[in-house]
Amino acid sequence: MITFKCSSCGGEMTVSRSGDLVCSYCGSRSVFTDKDLRDYKEFRMRMLTYLSEISERPDPDETDRIWRHAERESFIMSDGRPLSVNYLFRGEQNGVNVFTTRKNVIFVFPAGETRAPERFSQMAEKIVYPSADIKGLADFFPTVSGVFELKGGKRVLSVSKDEESYPLSAFGSLPPEHAAWIVSRLENLCCVLEYSDVFHGGIDLESVFINARTHQAYLLGGWWNSSDCEGGSVNDLIAIRAAAKRVTGMSYDSAPAEFKRFVEGAPAEDAYEDFRLWDRVIDEGFKGRRFRKLDLSALNL
Repeated sequence: MITFKCSSCGGEMTVSRSGDLVCSYCGSRSVFTDKDLRDYKEFRMRMLTYLSEISERPDPDETDRIWRHAERESFIMSDGRPLSVNYLFRGEQNGVNVFTTRKNVIFVFPAGETRAPERFSQMAEKIVYPSADIKGLADFFPTVSGVFELKGGKRVLSVSKDEESYPLSAFGSLPPEHAAWIVSRLENLCCVLEYSDVFHGGIDLESVFINARTHQAYLLGGWWNSSDCEGGSVNDLIAIRAAAKRVTGMSYDSAPAEFKRFVEGAPAEDAYEDFRLWDRVIDEGFKGRRFRKLDLSALNL
């Protein structure tokens, strides 16, 4: 996947009508070569068209075609065997490289970071669910499928993922009504964290994955920052607000006043009460819960 990162805030840059690179988050501008522009626009349009189509229904043939454009990263495991990662998106969080493959998220930890992948697994396993859970909440938290050591001391941790889900950072700037359903899902996941007495500590655009067709959000990354913390949800709730403002980008000014008051205000003392606050934003600012198709093809290139 061809991406361009903003040197000011690290957000993904998009192409304006004038041919400049514009950061959807902080408004910084840059320029690139004609060839870079052609390559970027060709692949970006193909990718957005693909994502728009799976908003209706998944097409296995089109999925196969888009994955032919995946890039490859090669590693050597500690026992000398090769390890190849085919990915569409590559990000970075706290010095950890994050690769989005077709059915997994691959985290590559720097050499010497032995405790971080261990903490990832331990904290993800601490999540517990209410006995009356009928929504299958476990599906939205990570399931570790493997941990490998690389030559040179780096470690790789693999997490299973929904084939149609992609990191929130890959979607650029989204309209407020689509940021709203993402906030709803994250508020729900924070209630699970609260119930489990776990503080996540890494909610951002790289750790959150979304499925544009089903309007689901997954908290798959950043678990090396997690800790046992009774009543420690406030910082996670602050992180949701920061993510909501960043993902709306240049659309933030057009958001309902209730949405902006929520994003800019202090969270409630716990996730359950914060979810109730958010419900009022949905009712008053967005006129209730309505499924709105995520029309990615309408986003600015």
